Amino acid sequence: MSELASYSIQAVFFALVAVVVVSRSKKTDLYQFVLISIWLFGVIAIYAKYKEDQVYFYSNDQLFHFRIIDYYLPQEGFSLEGIIGLRYLLTVPIYLVSLTGFNAMLVIKFVQLSALLAIYSSAKRYLEALDLRIKFWCVPLITGPLLLFMSLLSLRDVILAYFAILFTLRNPIKFKILPLMLMFLLRPHLGVSMAIGLLLAQTFVHINPRFKVLNLFLLSIGTYVIGSISYWIGALIQQGASLQLPNSVFSQIKITRLVANFMGLQFLTLRDSEDLVVSATNSILFLSRIVFFETIIVPLLFLICVFRAFSFNSVAKIQTLLAFIFFYGVVSQTTWNSTRQNIPFLACMGVLAVADIEHFRKIKAKVAPKLLTATR
Repeated sequence: MSELASYSIQAVFFALVAVVVVSRSKKTDLYQFVLISIWLFGVIAIYAKYKEDQVYFYSNDQLFHFRIIDYYLPQEGFSLEGIIGLRYLLTVPIYLVSLTGFNAMLVIKFVQLSALLAIYSSAKRYLEALDLRIKFWCVPLITGPLLLFMSLLSLRDVILAYFAILFTLRNPIKFKILPLMLMFLLRPHLGVSMAIGLLLAQTFVHINPRFKVLNLFLLSIGTYVIGSISYWIGALIQQGASLQLPNSVFSQIKITRLVANFMGLQFLTLRDSEDLVVSATNSILFLSRIVFFETIIVPLLFLICVFRAFSFNSVAKIQTLLAFIFFYGVVSQTTWNSTRQNIPFLACMGVLAVADIEHFRKIKAKVAPKLLTATR
């Protein structure tokens, strides 16, 4: 049997498992089967084109996972030092499953697909709890092309997005502890950012300042500064690096990158000699933003929803905003920030924006007939 045939059979098996699982729910809809079908054809197409070199496709993180599972774990075994650095939460279970003969990189992709389906289901339940229905236009903002594309790769971003969704949408706080810990194990600064965002949001809502927009703006600036300082504190703790002051916190390039980063356009600010991290041309990257439109549309809608009404979903919206700003404060001290690192925030922003829009559309639909009757 050829390698492609073996890989394809495994992919079909995982797709069927996903179909069986989602079919058991009474709330299954056609979109879930569409996601599974696209994933199946996508992972087979990538393998058919690249074979084992698929680990070099798009991100070197795939090669990192491959080396841990295929080389490091069999030869070096487990160590406490590798819990976070070697992403044991992901790599150890995948390694154990791969011992049964499954392709390890495909198993990670299946876990990503499972997380994608779970994001959709969680968002649907969240909207139903608010007495809102998920509509056709909502779907691309919740599980759009970017998340679907990432599910075709052996990364951790869709998995992290699911943990972020659980952390943001779950109440009370005790239900947020587990997803927060899971995020920390796979991307520590994301977990810290979410925790800081929640703490600041709870404080902001509790204080309930009079000039909310102004105070939220000032709080955002402070959060960004704290995030910038936290990078060097983290480097001191993790690597024993010397404690330094943040580099040019309020320089023009840093502020420009913050805006560009929020819109998924940070590649426009990463072209100088010290930041050679973008290999594609600007024209190709702009075209990709047409395909992955949610990188621009979702943050815009989310910002409008945040400042249009503080009363609805206030903690979740402010938490997501401040967590993102803190996260950017951390990564602004590096040259490795990319759009895919923002995916957990995009996922949360999409669900919260949809909930906000549908909530106020529902109110408007109830109020409009009464106003019409009153004016007659």
